[in-house]
Amino acid sequence: MSGSPQPGGASLDDFDDDLELVNEKPLSWFDVSAIGTGEMLFTAGWSWIVFTAFSYGIMWTLIGFVGGAVVIHTAWWLYREMITAVPEPGSLQSYAREGGIFSLGTSYLVLYAPVYGCFMWLELVVARGLLETLFPSVPTGIWPYAVLVPVVALNLLGHQITGKVQSILVVITLVGDVVLAICVGVLIANTHDFSANWSSPTPVTWLTFFTVAGLWLGIMAGIMEVQQVLVDEWSNFNRSRDVGLLSAAWQLWIRQIPLAIGILSSLPLAALVLFPVPTVGVVEDKFGNNPLFYLALAMMLVATYTTLSVYFMGMGKILALYAQQGALPRVVGRYSSRSVPWVAILLLAGFALIGAYWTDFGFISTVLSTWSVTLYFVVALTYLCMKRRTDLDRPVTAKFGTPLAVFLLLYTAVIAVAIVKSAWKPSLVWFAVVAVVVLYDMVVVPRTKRGSFYRAQVLRRRTSAARL
Repeated sequence: MSGSPQPGGASLDDFDDDLELVNEKPLSWFDVSAIGTGEMLFTAGWSWIVFTAFSYGIMWTLIGFVGGAVVIHTAWWLYREMITAVPEPGSLQSYAREGGIFSLGTSYLVLYAPVYGCFMWLELVVARGLLETLFPSVPTGIWPYAVLVPVVALNLLGHQITGKVQSILVVITLVGDVVLAICVGVLIANTHDFSANWSSPTPVTWLTFFTVAGLWLGIMAGIMEVQQVLVDEWSNFNRSRDVGLLSAAWQLWIRQIPLAIGILSSLPLAALVLFPVPTVGVVEDKFGNNPLFYLALAMMLVATYTTLSVYFMGMGKILALYAQQGALPRVVGRYSSRSVPWVAILLLAGFALIGAYWTDFGFISTVLSTWSVTLYFVVALTYLCMKRRTDLDRPVTAKFGTPLAVFLLLYTAVIAVAIVKSAWKPSLVWFAVVAVVVLYDMVVVPRTKRGSFYRAQVLRRRTSAARL
């Protein structure tokens, strides 16, 4: 395709300034595991779990976790099959192209960036609370910048490409989490608070299960973005497809759930929900500023920096890709000599800073839950649309694929209804944003010179997975 004439006299050479080649190193198994774990170690997760339990109790929080895990595993069974049929970068966007719903897939690919920016808003709130605890005399306004600037600098220097920084940070958190979970479980947790926090403090209806599952999906959704990293950058495709995502997810959950239960068994929920970071707040409340308190504080700070680094690593590339397709100004797609999409990273840093001034946790959590459940709805829809294709050399043939896709479609639709019913305004904001991006991608992008050129390349029919 390179250099060949295109409609209107355009050729690839006319746009080569947008397609700078980068020298990215393949990720090792440990790099991928570290990135996957780091992506899900956002400290707001602890507050999120407490937020869910505060509304529905420990029992329904755990039941809802199972409901969310069913969505993740069902989606993964379909997702791995689509990866095999169309093994190319772009993931959901590529599969949606094959299914004839390209703009819908594009919207969910591109909207990863602002959605994960919302996660970073929660991160900054938590990080500010941690640093205020550590340095109470320092003006609070400085902390968002103290957190973001070092992470942005590391990413601009290219450390996010190899994942080694992530690996070091995650090793620290692995050890710290184990020690912290044991200490909380043995020294702080008690059967009285566990029993008191077990039942739901609010009325339970037939939608409760689906509502809590949706809240959990807001926490779990990061593993789909991790899959993007796995498929695009891990050199061992088969292991990436078969074990990478789920092993990283369960590595997290096996560590996170016991510590969360310990925290939820330490104090009444009404007291826990007041802590910016319950993991630290519980230890400080019980023991004051002892070594265990500083361990908890250090683990949460490391997790914060780890998650922010993954955000800039993954989302910067998505913005750059979209710019290269002609949908954003070409400067957004530029890479530095260190193989870093530096313009996109700076834009993301600016967006993340909004979190220093936006602290409506309920609104943000509902938007993220709505995004997550509808993302998996789109995965099921994309699979069914790809299933209709008869001209692919490698069609999608997952065992029980069609009934599982129909189940996931209906299941996530009910979860979405439950989330909308619990808080309809944030959910409608998300649906409106998706509609705007879909219309923009369908109507505006193809009418621009660069957009029409790249769209012609992206949308050309692919009938052989071997040629991808």
